[in-house]
Amino acid sequence: MGDVIWGNGSNTLSASSFVLNVTHRKNGNRDDYSDMEKITVTSVDLPGMPRNKDDWTEESLRACVVDAFLKCEVERRDESGTIMGKISHSGAGGY
Repeated sequence: MGDVIWGNGSNTLSASSFVLNVTHRKNGNRDDYSDMEKITVTSVDLPGMPRNKDDWTEESLRACVVDAFLKCEVERRDESGTIMGKISHSGAGGY
């Protein structure tokens, strides 16, 4: 398994990107992560978010991530340093 970070979603940047306020990092992560990371969503497991990426809107992403405690399974960083990863809701207290 790759790197994993958790935190609260804040403002959305587009239909597939948002800012994550990182509060937890998996022990053994290969990379370092700041307290605020830009995330580009590659896939989602979020109630209310369409599975088909063509149906995503900034409004639907905002409704699903802002103020939600989220898990990000990091795939890689793009050339600008933005994290590319899978996003899901994290269980309360259990990450």
